Amino acid sequence: MMSRNSCSKGLVRDCMKRNLWAIVLSTVGFFMAQLLPVIMTAQHSLSAHKQDLVNLSAADAAASWQGYVESVGEMLGGQNVFVKLAVIILAVTCGVSMFAYLHNRRKVDFYHSLPISRSRLFAVNYATGALCALVPYLVLHALSIVGACAMGFGEAVNASLIGVIVSNVIFFFLLYAMAAVTTILCGNTVITLLLGLWVYFGPTLVTALWQGLKSMFFQTYVTDASVTSLLFCSKFAPLIQYFGVNGTKMHSWAVEPVYAMDYSAGLQESSAIGLLIGYAVAAIVITALALFLFRIRKSERAGTALAFNPIKLPVKIIICVVMGTAFAEIFKMLVYESELWFWVGLVLGTVIFHCVVEIIYAFDFRAIFRKPLQLVIILAVLCAGLLTMQADVFGYDEWLPDEGSIAAAAPMGYVGESALLSEPENIAAARQLAALGVESLNNTDENAQKACITVTFKLKNGKVKSRSYELPATDEVFTLKKQIYQSAEYKQKAWSLFALGEVNEGYHRNIVFYTNGDGYNGVGTLSDSQKAQEIIDTLKAETLTHTGDAMPVLRMEFSQQNNDDYYSEGAVCVTDKDVKTLALIEKYANIVPKAISAKNVKLITLSIYLPDKDFWQGVQVTDRADIDALLKNAVNIDAMNLYGSDAMAYGIMQQFARSNVSVTYTDEKGDEWDASAGYTEEDYPKDIIEKYRAQAEKDAENGVESVQDGDVAYTTEVPLG
Repeated sequence: MMSRNSCSKGLVRDCMKRNLWAIVLSTVGFFMAQLLPVIMTAQHSLSAHKQDLVNLSAADAAASWQGYVESVGEMLGGQNVFVKLAVIILAVTCGVSMFAYLHNRRKVDFYHSLPISRSRLFAVNYATGALCALVPYLVLHALSIVGACAMGFGEAVNASLIGVIVSNVIFFFLLYAMAAVTTILCGNTVITLLLGLWVYFGPTLVTALWQGLKSMFFQTYVTDASVTSLLFCSKFAPLIQYFGVNGTKMHSWAVEPVYAMDYSAGLQESSAIGLLIGYAVAAIVITALALFLFRIRKSERAGTALAFNPIKLPVKIIICVVMGTAFAEIFKMLVYESELWFWVGLVLGTVIFHCVVEIIYAFDFRAIFRKPLQLVIILAVLCAGLLTMQADVFGYDEWLPDEGSIAAAAPMGYVGESALLSEPENIAAARQLAALGVESLNNTDENAQKACITVTFKLKNGKVKSRSYELPATDEVFTLKKQIYQSAEYKQKAWSLFALGEVNEGYHRNIVFYTNGDGYNGVGTLSDSQKAQEIIDTLKAETLTHTGDAMPVLRMEFSQQNNDDYYSEGAVCVTDKDVKTLALIEKYANIVPKAISAKNVKLITLSIYLPDKDFWQGVQVTDRADIDALLKNAVNIDAMNLYGSDAMAYGIMQQFARSNVSVTYTDEKGDEWDASAGYTEEDYPKDIIEKYRAQAEKDAENGVESVQDGDVAYTTEVPLG
């Protein structure tokens, strides 16, 4: 007959008594991470609200109270970083400690001699560790909710907290199971901790190294993620991904590749339910793997580096490949992007970590040079793989999707799916730009004028791919860009004008106006939300009726604000073709377009590129007739904030025939401004530019040297000889 302590419940109870320290640690940890922050935040909020009731109006005090409720809700919910840290620490600590006896031969002999099956022994240890951590967490989370309600913050308690608790439990079990597996795989606790670091952080390191290699070897590579999303996007690094999860939602900055983020939707949090289900399944699978390994683990492996010999070689290969590559990229970065030092770092890193791993396996420094053949093979395969990438054997740079396989495309990077263009004409134009980019890859002409562009494709199979190209400044490229940027579809999907929503409750919408002649000085503000909406609706309708070049004559900046808050909603230009909109602006704001006045211009400098000498030559224009001609139909690029695709949407270019026009002028207030002038192709003063090109060439021959400042060259007399 089995004794009482041989049943599962009795064994778990006894095991928990032996691990009372874990219960105490969990209780203290979650008290500090959960209950205490909630109470402190609530108490501070109550004190601040008391002051608000004295100093603010009733409406403002009520608005600030909602902010305090949100602060308490953050401490109760998935934004409490302290709770996540506590969950991680306790999952790893309990996972390792519950199975650490496997690393001690005397303890192994004792526990494995008990009249209990391996499966039941595993279940007892596993359940004990989980209960020691989760019971205190659930109790203290419940007390935190009660405390928040008792202090008057019941509004912060809602159904989303269930998702937060479930999320924390799932991540605990996943990290706990991973810690248990690494402990069972190893025969030494120190090696367990080292392997655990590799298991938890290795996937993120591999992702970063892979990004670095693609950036180094591929000319058209576009970074798949920002630094933030790079850290949080790897599904194989749940410990790091955990910080990007807010209950059943993903933080907007933690979604994987940036181009998947829908900026036009306001960076709203996406659902994390699929991720949580996947991690729950992974936790079950890893727990089953831990049970399997526990059952077949040989008792005599206690004290060794790894308890299973077959995994020694794969682990060593992975460590050598990853750390060798890490050394290579670090060496290249430290020594001024030197390719030679990349390969030196690769060899050195691989050799060092091969030696370290062999020493750890044998617990003997004399093993440093063991298995040299394996080292040579690892190095050879690693070098071959990197040389294959360097030679682009698989055609990464020359990749072009079939036009029929493209669902949407856009000549821009870092865009949400809603900003991708799906009309056949735009898809064809975007693909042709990419094709021209591929053709220009082998262009070795250093003097050729080029412009960088990123083209993003969403394929019909759901994949999203981006490539970056340096396109030649040709008429074909210019025409294709204008076709896309001036299309109605592009305007509706990319312009902030069409993203303007309803005015938030308690706010009003402002429009600040700028003209070509007033520089950065706003010339007026319209704060009537109803009139502002009428102007917006009129401009929306008008701007879609013309898709050709149009001269911007006003810029409107949109914002919403109340007594305490302000946020920008973007800007848009009004052109000379938007007649109805201009009439409304004059009617409601008494503002009319104003050009740069020739009488206020102190100086115009032409920066003209000389291909034969490969530099920009500055020429000053003082002739009043030429100044008038240069200012006719000129757009103040800086005042209108027109750069890149924004300028192209109106057909405005700063450079035709490789020249820049810089205007120095004073406004009516006496402020001096420097402005870059742009023109539509029809209005570009080519004759004047070419007239001064001859002067630029002459100045260059006579030793009149130009000093470059951004895109503007200024002339200084330099004596010959």
